Amino acid sequence: MTSGTSGLAPHVALATSAAFPELDPEGPLLTAALERAGVQHEVRVWDDPDVDWGSYDLVVLRSTWDYWERREEFLAWSRSVPRLANSADVVGWNTDKHYLGRLAAAGVPVVPTTYVDDATGWHPPSGRFVVKPTVSAGARDSAAYQAGDRAAAAHVESLVARGAVAMVQPYVSEVDTAGETAVLLFDGVVSHGARKGRLLVPGHGVDDTLPGRQVIRPREPSRDELDLARAVHDVVTGWGHELLYARVDLLPGPVLLELEVTEPSLMLAHSPGAADRFAAAVSRWARR
Repeated sequence: MTSGTSGLAPHVALATSAAFPELDPEGPLLTAALERAGVQHEVRVWDDPDVDWGSYDLVVLRSTWDYWERREEFLAWSRSVPRLANSADVVGWNTDKHYLGRLAAAGVPVVPTTYVDDATGWHPPSGRFVVKPTVSAGARDSAAYQAGDRAAAAHVESLVARGAVAMVQPYVSEVDTAGETAVLLFDGVVSHGARKGRLLVPGHGVDDTLPGRQVIRPREPSRDELDLARAVHDVVTGWGHELLYARVDLLPGPVLLELEVTEPSLMLAHSPGAADRFAAAVSRWARR
């Protein structure tokens, strides 16, 4: 019997990567909130062979921000963890952005996306556009281009040559002034929103240092944005997936840019009480 089911304080592992042994910068907010919620917790590196993941009531994915470099190893690890949030099934499809096509097929308004696995004969679109790999995070190996920019062809070719699939999307110009809206849901309930400033600038090429310079501020999502975030969540739960957390990233429209349900920053510093709301959700899941 686990501590969560026996009435004792639940025991939770927060999974991270070796590069972030203390979690992301909001780690102290989360750990303090877990302490207030009466949740025992330890930060563990996901590929540490000495960790007994089965000894925890719940393992919560946090800053595992090296998975895209060895995704198959990460997926195998996720399947080995008895109680993982979000689950290995979710991790399997969410770490490859082909999932956007599945959401679009389910009726979700998604930024139009073309997938390129053979660069032969590929030509840049006639409007401004974005190129990125389907397996990536934090705008890694991503760039925005002006209409017809031939440098994009070399970008697509380099991704395909290394075995990746490139995805091409139109550049939504409204992001220049409005930014992105992130809607955070914990255990199916909207917690808060945040504004993310644009990362990619057409013509600036690939710059993997950009995420560290992104400006994030509090934002109250509009009714349409909240409705879309909840609709996306409902589609995924309708597929049979429970979600401890979800970050729904939206562009003006609103349209879905990405659904982050593997290891997203939860932007806990941008809403009073957000860390406590997340800790309460973790406690509920760990006690089930």
